[in-house]
Amino acid sequence: MLIGIYRNLRSYGLSLTEVSSLISKDPGKRLRRFTNYGIGQRKVVQGGSGGVMHGALFYGFLMLFAYTSLIFIQTDILPLFTSVVFMQGDFYLTLEFLGDTLGLMFVVGLIIAVYRRFVQRLEKLESGWDDYFVLTMLIWIGVSGFLLEAMRFLATQPSWAIYSPVGYVISQLIGISSISIGQARNYYQLLWWTHMFSVMALIALWPYTKLVHVLTSSLNIAVAPTKQMGALSTPFSLAKLLETGEFQTPPNITSSMGFKPTQRLSMDACTNCGRCQEVCPAYASGRDLSPRLVVQDLGADMKGGERVDVFSSGVIREQELWSCTACNACVDVCPVFINPLDFIIEFRRTLVADGKLDGMKRTFLENIARTNNPYGLPQNERQNWLKELNVPTVQENPTAEYLYWIGCQGSYDPRTRKITKSVIKILKTANVSFAVLGNEEACTGEAVRRLGEEARFQELVMKNLENIKASGVKKIVVHCAHCFNTFLNEYPEFGAKFTVVHHSQLINELIKEGKLKPGELRSKVTFHDPCNLGRINGVFEDPREVLQSTKGLELIEMKRSRADSFCCGGGGANVWYEVPEKKKIGVIRVEEAIGTGAETLAVACPFCITMFEDGAKALGNEKLAVKDIAEIIAETLPDN
Repeated sequence: MLIGIYRNLRSYGLSLTEVSSLISKDPGKRLRRFTNYGIGQRKVVQGGSGGVMHGALFYGFLMLFAYTSLIFIQTDILPLFTSVVFMQGDFYLTLEFLGDTLGLMFVVGLIIAVYRRFVQRLEKLESGWDDYFVLTMLIWIGVSGFLLEAMRFLATQPSWAIYSPVGYVISQLIGISSISIGQARNYYQLLWWTHMFSVMALIALWPYTKLVHVLTSSLNIAVAPTKQMGALSTPFSLAKLLETGEFQTPPNITSSMGFKPTQRLSMDACTNCGRCQEVCPAYASGRDLSPRLVVQDLGADMKGGERVDVFSSGVIREQELWSCTACNACVDVCPVFINPLDFIIEFRRTLVADGKLDGMKRTFLENIARTNNPYGLPQNERQNWLKELNVPTVQENPTAEYLYWIGCQGSYDPRTRKITKSVIKILKTANVSFAVLGNEEACTGEAVRRLGEEARFQELVMKNLENIKASGVKKIVVHCAHCFNTFLNEYPEFGAKFTVVHHSQLINELIKEGKLKPGELRSKVTFHDPCNLGRINGVFEDPREVLQSTKGLELIEMKRSRADSFCCGGGGANVWYEVPEKKKIGVIRVEEAIGTGAETLAVACPFCITMFEDGAKALGNEKLAVKDIAEIIAETLPDN
């Protein structure tokens, strides 16, 4: 077993010293995470029958291990040093009862596992030889343990046997065949050796089967990065490169061995539970992507240790990478804190560096480089159309409390401009002091970074931070969930020191303070949680409270909502290029909205507007209106 564990750690490139060093970084947060998700199994037990199964196996095993260890200490260790006996009286009887109860739970969990894997044959579960072997061995160990206990009761006839209800019942059933005390002793001897040999064999083989995830997943929970979910890794600092004049960036990753040791550990921590695949919008739409297979294929390649090019060898496919919407559903649902998105983004960076882009992706990046927006439209169009709305710039209102970040879609896209106008109407109605950067505003770079062009992203960050700092404004309000996440979770690493709020948060605050009083709107509305607002940043209540502040509005929840919300399909820069799919992601979500009977699908991100209106058109549905929450509120307000 120890040799197997050593071989695994060596394949990750991790030493015990490095593990200790990683755990010592932010130890409080890591300890809480390990307590909640490693020992507490918080994510595991949330998975329906699968959660019940894993919970039963985990806690049943822990109890049996603790119970056996205490007996070992009492019987084989303490007598060498002392005559103290603690395994007696009520304490012993309590342990007997808990051991039997949780041992039964362990066996029940195994039966559920067999049923799910071999009877139901769930699509998300893949079975190999070690699944058959491990389940057979565990079931035998659990059952033989109870048989062993029953034989002990028949051989010794203890008065307290009832406190071990499972073993007692089995002993009574076996006793019907009139087994003598001598026979019971012989059977006990045989069962003891068979049971112990099975346990030791499984312990020895543990690191070479799927049971290794008991170690790897626990270790991954302990050492996985503690960064915010919505923040991508930063492979280099463009500012430092410019400062030093050395423009040598880290080498592109082309093999599984090119990742950090902790990332290689996470490849092997996968329990093959299939939850990531189950919630993946790309997989649901028939795209060429399963986050589970990305991790497992890389893990298998890592075990080979051949350092082959994953693209030329077929371990990773380019279309697989471009199919991801960066919704983080797989990251959020993984019970052992594996981040498939990190692998996908790193490989996208490699493809971009190698120039392996189709026309749409190339045009997107060229437009950003030339005009600071993905549309390739003139910079002065950001401000010209706002003049008729009397929107002040930071030069005209230098003491503004809020900088309203309009964004690329809010500035150039005719449909999204309606959201911008609605937000402006709301801010003016509530007498909020605000201003805009106008022509000084540039793309935040959110989609640029997720496409894989890190250097261009950092250029945009430096440009925007310089202009924001020059404006003197300390608070920024945005209506785009993608800009919100990027400002909130990625810009601070580059020196951002401002407060960012989503328009749903500010509108809700204005309503609660009595500065904004929405009118009446009798309509059935269902709300879609944008991935970058809800799942990634936990903003769930503000948009709902905003909608519910409107008299007559009936809010209906979709089956998948809040953290379980289904992506619109526009994230990960997907809105700027096409991906082959059997059914559009936006269509799947629009169908869910239609199924609620709602008249309006409310959103809080312009990307969602684009994808859902396209989805509604694809379905030929003209009844379901798709509106931003700002548009809904603005409709109930009198004209300024």
